[in-house]
Amino acid sequence: MSMQQQQQQPTSANLLGAMPASSMISIAFTAAVGTAVLFVAVAVARYNRKYRGLRLPPGPPVWPIVGNLFQVAFSGKLFIHYIRDLRREYGPILTLRMGVRTLVVISSAELVHEALVEKGPEFASRPAENTTRNIFSSNKFTVNSAVYGAEWRSLRRNMVSGMLSTSRLREFRPARLRAMDRFVARMRADAAASADGASVWVLRNARFAVFCILLDMTFGLLDLDEEHIVHIDAVLKRVLLAVGVRMDDYLPFLRPFFWRKQRLALAVRREQIDTLLPLIDRRRAILRDMQRSPPDPNVAAPFSYLDSLLDRTSRAAKAQTMSWSRSARS
Repeated sequence: MSMQQQQQQPTSANLLGAMPASSMISIAFTAAVGTAVLFVAVAVARYNRKYRGLRLPPGPPVWPIVGNLFQVAFSGKLFIHYIRDLRREYGPILTLRMGVRTLVVISSAELVHEALVEKGPEFASRPAENTTRNIFSSNKFTVNSAVYGAEWRSLRRNMVSGMLSTSRLREFRPARLRAMDRFVARMRADAAASADGASVWVLRNARFAVFCILLDMTFGLLDLDEEHIVHIDAVLKRVLLAVGVRMDDYLPFLRPFFWRKQRLALAVRREQIDTLLPLIDRRRAILRDMQRSPPDPNVAAPFSYLDSLLDRTSRAAKAQTMSWSRSARS
């Protein structure tokens, strides 16, 4: 082939350059649709293979891929009311397939007792979490998210002994008294600020009082002003919203379309750490000072739930260090 013929032979770059923009967009769209169809076909095959042969309770007819997800989402009813209606047709135990997740719903006291008491260990673990909730739970390292096993039992035992036992609840009585004083003061302030001099926000103030109790029990810091407490409360509300249920929890292939939600969740996580870490550091410093003298009763409580967590972490670190030391000697 001569040099002139080689120069005249079209290349893929030349063809793409000569192609109209509308044709390129059409090709890209066709490729995207083809990829999506292939992904859906693979998802359907996996879905059918996963549930083939399982003896699940009855439930409403399912749609491909989404299962009953859209039926629930667009029913226009609260979930509990939707289940109440299904119960009339399918009985007290039924199955809902919500995208990639399967829910077995129990709505009778006898079945609940059988599942959670008689066969508790079989149903004690938790399903896989999405990426967002894994971030907030430190990869399922909290008592309400950990996989059932030795780690979960250790966290639960520590929470009961460090926060919920009868003796600990007696020790936390001052926290309840302080919260009640705040509750009464806020109610009086609401009444004074209202137009008729008598209207108050009972539920909002009661919730704030309970939050104050939990904050005292957890961190043992008694000198937090109301503005600081309100800020912590607002941050934790944003955390609850960030880990709420999303459509991509049930249809993971939609996750790329929720990138803004994911970015917002990461920002909330950073805000949560920035808000709570100073409280942890303060309590850690108070514990160091308590080895020399008791804390100021107006500044710090003699005990908090955080103390037990810090002690547990310290003991685990020491055990790991000793294990490494023995391994090095051997």
